[in-house]
Amino acid sequence: MLSTKKFFSSLKINTLVSRYFRIRRMMKSEHISKTADSSRNEIVSLATVVGLRDETKTVKSVTLKVEDRRLNFKAGQWIDMFIPGVETVGGFSMCSSPSKLLKEQSMDLAVKYSKHPPAHWIHTQCKEGDQVNIRVGGDFSFDAAVHKDVDLLLVAGGVGINPLYSIINELADLNQGDSANKFTGRVILLYSARTVDELAFKEQLNEIHSNNENIMCQFHVTREGDIYTRIGNVFLLGQRVEKGALSTCFDWLRKEKIQVYICGPSHMIEDVENTLLGLNVDKSCIRYEKWW
Repeated sequence: MLSTKKFFSSLKINTLVSRYFRIRRMMKSEHISKTADSSRNEIVSLATVVGLRDETKTVKSVTLKVEDRRLNFKAGQWIDMFIPGVETVGGFSMCSSPSKLLKEQSMDLAVKYSKHPPAHWIHTQCKEGDQVNIRVGGDFSFDAAVHKDVDLLLVAGGVGINPLYSIINELADLNQGDSANKFTGRVILLYSARTVDELAFKEQLNEIHSNNENIMCQFHVTREGDIYTRIGNVFLLGQRVEKGALSTCFDWLRKEKIQVYICGPSHMIEDVENTLLGLNVDKSCIRYEKWW
């Protein structure tokens, strides 16, 4: 008969082995296949759900407390999420800043409702106290510590706001810090959704827009007619992000120092990229990700 000490030691080993093989089985999911060429951190950390809230009618925000302090990320990256009882791996972009993880050991996700098993689990079963395993990945990122004086044009469509909101949050955090680490470039975010109700983080973005002289936001909605108004201090236009809106950005942004990040539906990414190329923006300055 095993001693109590040996029994619990054996139980711990069996649990770790079971966890390892469960994660290995989940590696075969569609998300893993689509992002097979992307960089990934080797660290797989346990994370606990400590907050849930409805961001819009179709988007739920999730706050995770990260157990392994070695885990970190750059603004714009995503996580693989391994959910107990769900064989499919989830792929979700962080919407909080890397600074929040360093200060609070937590990160935020914003997940749009769908029948895809990981997203469906978050919307229908996930509760505070649930635990998942996470791993950071992705090459669509911005490191403000390296690029302090570039100008950024961020173009988001729908839930594609998440990684760009992470970037803006990081820059706003840096603006509150000491002068040596401040971001000195200029930023414009053009954010499009179908309706005003589907604009996630609009109150938070209005606050960032109002409190940071080098960060500007503009909202677009595509299914509410030809409107021109404001949400707080942010202009709201009833039209797609098209040539006129993009070309106007270069009245303020320096084209010779521009970096463009686009995230949203594939057709929107292609349209925006082609328009920017027509405006003589160098292709090497345009970055996007369309794996979902």
